[in-house]
Amino acid sequence: MQSAAFASRVAIGLLLISPWLNAQPNGQVPPKITVDVPFDFMVGHVMFPAGHYTVKPVGSRTFHLQATHGRAGVTFTTGPIGTPSPAGATRLIFLSENRHYQLRELWMNSVIGARIPGPKVEQLRTLGESRVEVPASCTACN
Repeated sequence: MQSAAFASRVAIGLLLISPWLNAQPNGQVPPKITVDVPFDFMVGHVMFPAGHYTVKPVGSRTFHLQATHGRAGVTFTTGPIGTPSPAGATRLIFLSENRHYQLRELWMNSVIGARIPGPKVEQLRTLGESRVEVPASCTACN
């Protein structure tokens, strides 16, 4: 019974990482966004202090945000963004309400972006949120 459970866990694990493995032919490094966020912010229900962070894909539409110093990190699932961004630069987009920032989008370039769903998106839209863009850099994003 335990071997069947182990085999199913291995199979699920392989299914989850296969899109990531397929996206890196010939030993290419996976994309990695690095960013200095100048304010405290939230991803979902997790609060992060201002600081230097990296964002890496860990699966299909799944990313991991990690502080470069310390243990703060979170894995989150994203959704597609309907239209390409006209700005073209790598950046993270936050929505702000009364100086409370929520990470909502990440852009590797003008075409590749992801939306981070959150509980307050509709509320923020009706209350007049502000959109804050934080420039970032990306390795292997083209």
